[in-house]
Amino acid sequence: MPTEAAVEKKPAASEKPQPFLARYGFSATVAVLGVLMLVLIHRSVYAYLTSGDDYTIDLATLHVADRPEWAGDGLVSEFKTNSPLTGKMSIFDADLTKHVTEHYAQNPWVSRVLTVQKEFPNTLRVKVEMRKPLLAIEMKGQYVLVDRESVRIPGTYVNVPKFTFTVCRVLGVKSAPPEGGKKWIDAGIDAAAGVASALVENRVDRMMTVHSIDVSRVGRGGRETEVVLHAEDSVPIEWGRSPTSREYGELTVEEKVRNLKGVLMSQPRLKGVGRVKVQFDDPVVIMRR
Repeated sequence: MPTEAAVEKKPAASEKPQPFLARYGFSATVAVLGVLMLVLIHRSVYAYLTSGDDYTIDLATLHVADRPEWAGDGLVSEFKTNSPLTGKMSIFDADLTKHVTEHYAQNPWVSRVLTVQKEFPNTLRVKVEMRKPLLAIEMKGQYVLVDRESVRIPGTYVNVPKFTFTVCRVLGVKSAPPEGGKKWIDAGIDAAAGVASALVENRVDRMMTVHSIDVSRVGRGGRETEVVLHAEDSVPIEWGRSPTSREYGELTVEEKVRNLKGVLMSQPRLKGVGRVKVQFDDPVVIMRR
């Protein structure tokens, strides 16, 4: 049976490979040069934009545009003057948002940085969560503010600053305060923060006024109550052990709050009450004579 074989045509001896330009013309060369030109133009435009004033942000001009409703002018001023940003950066700078985020994260007034957004041509919007005061620690006739995490807020005050929410005075703290933005390591402050947070979260602060929380006995042991609240008309409210206590038989924070609310329902604003003990299953109410 006949078969077919493919015959390869060999180039003549006189034929030579054609040069690249001769084969493809100048189109490829023009394309390469065009790409190089675009790269050079891009670099020139980028250099112009990054150095142009129209796209430069003066970091010193950043201001608080959306303040918390509780933050007055004085606190906002302290927030701005505490390690202010300086210098100028282009909005195209790849390190801009990182630089601003790291700066505000170190501000002792800031709990956390929520967002840093660029808005062309030269605007930067920074959203932070500010530390909200919960306690005013009395220290030798002056007051130091801390938040619910026992982190110190900058500043020392002759009087407790007035806010639209409850800030409890705390008595009996002996340890020295840390610098602003650092956690105050003190069992008494942790106890006061736990009690005050529970009162606010359960709206007990709307049913009575807490003038102070005495934590001078926290950690001492014994049968006496560790935490004492002083309410309206100087009525002492025995809380029992610290909220961080794991002692057997101690009521939970929720149970103590429920006891206190029950007392306030029967004795609004603690009128006529001499002393309250909420650390027992059945709260004790001692009336004034």
